[in-house]
Amino acid sequence: MTLVRPPAMLSRLAMRLRERRQTETEEGDPAMTAEDRGNIESFEEILSRTLTLLTSENEALVAGDIGAVAGFYEDKAHLLKALELRQPVIEPFLRDGSDATGTLRELIRALAEQLQVNGRLLKGMAEASQAILLEVERTRSRESLRGLYDKTGQLRDEAGRGSAGTKKTL
Repeated sequence: MTLVRPPAMLSRLAMRLRERRQTETEEGDPAMTAEDRGNIESFEEILSRTLTLLTSENEALVAGDIGAVAGFYEDKAHLLKALELRQPVIEPFLRDGSDATGTLRELIRALAEQLQVNGRLLKGMAEASQAILLEVERTRSRESLRGLYDKTGQLRDEAGRGSAGTKKTL
């Protein structure tokens, strides 16, 4: 089975390969094309937006502003998808250690730091939510006894006397 590419893809790929051959460095390494530089700049812009969003979300987490944190979810998911889509075209340049990726590397380091902070803050919020949920469950459990009991464990009627036929123990 042969893979047939659409003509538009072939011509675009051919143009990029031709441009690479024409701009090879003296060492024989293919240089970056205009599209490569555009991809790097686009990735840097997405990283910057993601970094800004994470910083804002972390500030909201520290302040306990749950509404603001929830509001960041859609933007965060959209930026993650954009990063995932662009990452394959950027990865070869990051591996090669190209000078053109210096800013990109700094942004990635800063983003990694913010992600670690974000993870710790979200974990703390999840633990706090779990503790609240456990307390609510304990309260519900106590309230489910529904009534007053005397010292022997018998359910009292509303007048304060023990109920004749009803006997519940703790």
